[in-house]
Amino acid sequence: MASNLVIRFNRDYVTVSEIAQQLYCEYKLHLSIIEGKVQTPAMEMGIIIHDEVFRGRRVNEEEFVNAVRNNEVVIATLPLIANIGGVNIIGIPDAVVFVKGFAKAVIELKTSNRWLDRLFDSEYVQAQLYAYLINKLGLGIDPLVMVVKVKRDVGITERLRRNIFSTAIKYLMNAVELPAKVRFRDFTIYINGFDRSIEMHLRWALDYWLMRREPRAVPSFGKCAVCEFNDRCPFSL
Repeated sequence: MASNLVIRFNRDYVTVSEIAQQLYCEYKLHLSIIEGKVQTPAMEMGIIIHDEVFRGRRVNEEEFVNAVRNNEVVIATLPLIANIGGVNIIGIPDAVVFVKGFAKAVIELKTSNRWLDRLFDSEYVQAQLYAYLINKLGLGIDPLVMVVKVKRDVGITERLRRNIFSTAIKYLMNAVELPAKVRFRDFTIYINGFDRSIEMHLRWALDYWLMRREPRAVPSFGKCAVCEFNDRCPFSL
């Protein structure tokens, strides 16, 4: 994956999750990369189809294409890679819902102990960027964006995952006034249409990677109190 531009830290890609972290606190991400604490994307995971037939089984590209072509609905986890402005952007959403061969929705799962009733900007932008990549790759046109926030102490078991996916599909197949927020006992679903302003967030994020500006901090007492870098960050509160 060759990129046309020189990227910070001599990287040849930027991940969607890293862009989301920039919104949370870009300086924390910066320190994480310097200290080698950022995980690289597991691109070797391949494609996973979640349904009663495949039950989360990995498939090759041919099996995936055949499944999407021959089934009314397919839910899959697959890597999305697109070159945006000379920078390779990589993302692996928790699930993409294909209906009649086209990507109709992105589903992103988030766990939280306290914040089921709030969708943070970083979570919103991350899920929207997956939809943006789907558009760029021609897999669909303006898919719905669903963020599911699950109680952390429940744990996302395969059974709960399938329950979440089936619930999301139910709302996908019915007319829902957007944006929507649907609460259940163990999770909350946020449903939004595709947001074209996502390109503004992407340009802002890539300015850091292309070294057009220095990293910015977003300090707060809550963030800094639990940050692993609070003893050496110049912006720590």
